[in-house]
Amino acid sequence: MNDIQEIFTDKIKLPPNNMRTHIDRDEIFELAEDIKKNGLISPITVRPSADGYELVAGQRRYLAHQFSGILKIKCIVRDLDDETAFGIMTSENLARVDVNPLDEANHIARLMEYNNNDVKKVAQIISRGEKYVRDRLAIGTMPEYLQEFLSKKEIKLGVALVLNEITNDDYKHTYVLQAVRDGVSIAQAEAFLAYYKSLLLPGGILAENIPRENIPEAPQIIPFFCAIDGQQYDIRDCKYVQIYSGNLEYFNAFVSAFRIPPTETELNAGGN
Repeated sequence: MNDIQEIFTDKIKLPPNNMRTHIDRDEIFELAEDIKKNGLISPITVRPSADGYELVAGQRRYLAHQFSGILKIKCIVRDLDDETAFGIMTSENLARVDVNPLDEANHIARLMEYNNNDVKKVAQIISRGEKYVRDRLAIGTMPEYLQEFLSKKEIKLGVALVLNEITNDDYKHTYVLQAVRDGVSIAQAEAFLAYYKSLLLPGGILAENIPRENIPEAPQIIPFFCAIDGQQYDIRDCKYVQIYSGNLEYFNAFVSAFRIPPTETELNAGGN
């Protein structure tokens, strides 16, 4: 049976597997001012522990009370086992859009452990689709540099998931840096992946059946052919733009004009 009580904040401890590793202090102070003015609308959820209570849901509200100096906070007290408490904690945090994707991934991975790696069950617990769960678990397989870009919101999750499918880390790292620099879309990331997969086909430079002596060293340059001048460049020196299909004829006309060698008169234009 649930019971709403006012409990001293110093009797409440954060859980050992807390989902959020980063809290925006400015947001907490803003919330604290709102609580001082309007009161706490939604009580937090806690469960009894050996030396008081353990927070289950409502970390931001709990911290706002601490920062504002409010000694007591309204709590829903529930007698929960570890698995149930963990599920509630996960669902409550995932309801917010500002959750760090790494925190989210780590938390869902722990929830999987509690539930015998049953993706379907975990999806039901957090009220999300199975693909949502698998995508978050995939974050755990990403190299540290990609996880860091995700954590800093320098790359979109959808783009990161696509580029993580590139199995050669030299190529993956190059494309990830490209994506971070240019802010590429998922469609552009899929184009990177498609090009990489073409290199794995028979005859490609990364194909398994080519003679050992022809297998290249770790790639220093990933070639890219420029649509304007037709020359090959290092992809790290290229920028990506999008062109509406209806404007392709204008783009192609520009390219054709660009590639026409200037006449002698044009070369001497402006001379004495």
